[in-house]
Amino acid sequence: MLARTMENKSTGMGLLDELNTAQYQAVTHTEGPLLVLAGAGTGKTRVLTTRLAHLLNTGLAQPWQVLAVTFTNKAASEMRERVQKILNASVDGMWIGTFHALCVKILRRHADLLGYQSSFTIIDTDDQQRLLKQLMIAEGIDPTRVTPKLASIIISKWKDKALSPDQVKIRDRRAEPVLIHLYEQYQERMKILNVMDFGDLLMLCIKLFQENPEVLALYHGQFRYIMVDEYQDTNVAQYLWLRLLAQGTSNICCVGDDDQSIYGWRGAEVGNILRFEKDFEGALVIRLEENYRSTNHILGAAGSLIAYNQDRLGKTLRSAGGENGEKVVIKSCWNCDEEARFVGDEVEQAQRKGTPLSQMAVLVRAGFQTRQFEERFMTIGVPYRVIGGLRFYERAEIRDALAYIRLTVQPSDSLAFERIVNLPKRGIGQAAMNLFHQTAREEGVPLAKAAKMLLDTSLIKGQAKSSLMEFFKNLERWRDNLETMSPSELVGLILDESGYTHMWRQDSGTDAPARLENLKELLRAIDEFESLQGFLEHVSLVLDTTN
Repeated sequence: MLARTMENKSTGMGLLDELNTAQYQAVTHTEGPLLVLAGAGTGKTRVLTTRLAHLLNTGLAQPWQVLAVTFTNKAASEMRERVQKILNASVDGMWIGTFHALCVKILRRHADLLGYQSSFTIIDTDDQQRLLKQLMIAEGIDPTRVTPKLASIIISKWKDKALSPDQVKIRDRRAEPVLIHLYEQYQERMKILNVMDFGDLLMLCIKLFQENPEVLALYHGQFRYIMVDEYQDTNVAQYLWLRLLAQGTSNICCVGDDDQSIYGWRGAEVGNILRFEKDFEGALVIRLEENYRSTNHILGAAGSLIAYNQDRLGKTLRSAGGENGEKVVIKSCWNCDEEARFVGDEVEQAQRKGTPLSQMAVLVRAGFQTRQFEERFMTIGVPYRVIGGLRFYERAEIRDALAYIRLTVQPSDSLAFERIVNLPKRGIGQAAMNLFHQTAREEGVPLAKAAKMLLDTSLIKGQAKSSLMEFFKNLERWRDNLETMSPSELVGLILDESGYTHMWRQDSGTDAPARLENLKELLRAIDEFESLQGFLEHVSLVLDTTN
């Protein structure tokens, strides 16, 4: 405690006094590899933010010399805000973000080395499957043998392991040749369209580092300290990316909990955290075991179950307050209907004792599991509310608006072009679209460019031709305004001049007013950004299911 107090006086920080012994050790051990095993509710976030503030406040590093990797955008924002509050100073230039966000930042700078333009678009799962469907049709792949959804899942798993098509041929002997060929075609088409999917962000960043030692050396020289949150959930690609960057410094601190690795289905490798001491020679392991969230009965029950896990480094959680609390009740039910009846009875009993419904919650593992509970609550007359549903940026009208923005910013975005070229209706039917696709494949150009080329022929005529010419004129005018109009004003103009807003105003459906309100909310969201490219990048990362 004396050493802690002396350091606080010398650095002007009093926040170290609020840490327990293990937290203090994790914050102040700054040199050499460090693994912090943080049990649930043990103050992991406090350790991360305080450690980062400590590095900056003591002058061990400047903001841009620390790389802090989180698993969600929310965690990154929270860390940034907390550090700024602790230091009472701006921390501009600090590299805090998710794996994907940080990779985007690097790829924007060096995309040309990979054959991409720095203005590349990031596509989501929906666009990924649409592109794969187009390629499958062009390649004559039987859709009953493999669906676009299945193909996207398999390709994403390969990318989670940082395997290019050529590497899949060597390392995955069970891979079907037709899927490897589709993967090759997919990657080639993506480069032509200047788009990347989420898996590309890590895989291509790794490729950038491996094929351009001078680029990797640039970041080795920049980052003196590396901090990683939720290390137990890293997949192979994330692990390889970190190892490449960690070659430049021994000061890597990974925080995680081997008992909370639940994303194996998403490619997470708990082995990454289990072999940390082998990967980083001389690593110190600190265990955070004081729990500030739960009572001893809860921790004891959880600990008894977790003790049966074989792949773990081990720790024992205890309540920081020493409270035992109520005992955990375990109920075994024969089926889902019996479980719903039991929960319904518990809810009614708690309600009779004076507990308001607003203080009760039923947690389920997946959305489909709410059905039995909903039916039971309706039967016994208990009002309820299901939390969930489509996220804002997944709604159809928002996706349409985003497609207009994407095509304005990125002329080669074929997926955006296909989505909105006939929305609202412009008389451009499926026959014209098939012609666009055929020309795009034959000429090796984006869909919009193929459509423009066809305007000079007799193959496109009548309303389709005049509508398409007007569509391209509008696009050119909107692009001319990218530098002169504010992002939200330009998008408002695009939605009006394209006829999209008018389409929903004329719609007699009951959901049309809500869709118009959502479009207004979109403009408010865009108003917070300095550029449409920055906004699109934000949306892409928000839609990433790992964020």
